[in-house]
Amino acid sequence: MRLAANHEVAIVEEHRIPGKPIQCAGLVTPRGVPDIARGSVLGQVRGARIHSPLGFVLNIESREPRALVIDRQIFDADLFEAALDSGAKPLTETRLTSLNANDDHICVETDNGSSKLEIDADIVIGADGHRSVCREAAGCKPARHMLRGAQVELKGVHSDRDMVDLYLGSKVAPGFFAWAIPAEDMTRVGLCTWGKEHLPAVYLKKLLSRPEFAKAIEVSRSSGRIPIGAGRSAVGDRIMLVGDAACHAKPLSGGGVYTGTKGAALCADVVSRHLDNGGDTALSTYDDLWKKSFGTELARAFRIRKVFLALTDNKMDQALRMFEDPEVRSLIEKRGDIDYPSALSKKVLKLAPKLAQFSPQLIKSLL
Repeated sequence: MRLAANHEVAIVEEHRIPGKPIQCAGLVTPRGVPDIARGSVLGQVRGARIHSPLGFVLNIESREPRALVIDRQIFDADLFEAALDSGAKPLTETRLTSLNANDDHICVETDNGSSKLEIDADIVIGADGHRSVCREAAGCKPARHMLRGAQVELKGVHSDRDMVDLYLGSKVAPGFFAWAIPAEDMTRVGLCTWGKEHLPAVYLKKLLSRPEFAKAIEVSRSSGRIPIGAGRSAVGDRIMLVGDAACHAKPLSGGGVYTGTKGAALCADVVSRHLDNGGDTALSTYDDLWKKSFGTELARAFRIRKVFLALTDNKMDQALRMFEDPEVRSLIEKRGDIDYPSALSKKVLKLAPKLAQFSPQLIKSLL
């Protein structure tokens, strides 16, 4: 949308309908939902119930909404239509197959199932997900880790519609967590697992046997992968990467909508200046901008993820109980930010210094 107003832009979209199939839990901070996509918002969330492996439940509640629940298909469609309204040319049901650079342009080769098409481009922006053809062509490093997740939409779950439930433990979602997110008359229940040996579908089946979900009706099911751990660069030779292609998903939550939209805006601004001033603005400027905006947070969050992976169920329960301290809980409720969770790490550790016992060396690196 930002580029199409003043430049010739083509969108290569492999699906017939942008946003399908859905592979997203749809819980996003308000800053992650542009005004043009506000029609995708289904509800607001003001807190979370965090269930420890041993049965303890930590309640984190805020007076104000802390996140929005969106319909991801509508969200993507709104962004797509906004780009077309600005002048972008759509190529739906068309798959990117390869990129070949020459002296002046990049040849984009695509396939729509019945014919092949070649497009000459000055710059290619790869938003082509965890299996990114663009990332490989740009010579950028793959993700440091690949999460795998599965989710269902259920009808008939009775719970607070402005609270999410998070479930921890090696028997629930090894290396990560499970969730139940209200979405109007539906509830999205899903999880991610860290290790390849832990199949998400197996753990999701166990999760759905819990009393709160057992009598609900399954409406839909989805699954996908999330690349975790960004490299040093998201720029190749006239190839830029955004979103999952750039491995910009958040290591603690797996969310990628905010970093995807923010990264896309930063990328578009750099590309626009580069084209407008005859190349005087280096495309590598994009790396400086996304690192300053959210790259440091991604790196710190990956280190915190390592602390989490080292916890046994017993230690996880102990750690969660420490957050029950009134000062710690008040700090999180007032200043917690799911886009920048590590920002509170120093203050939380000062209020609950015993947390340092779980991984002294890694926690020291956060300070």
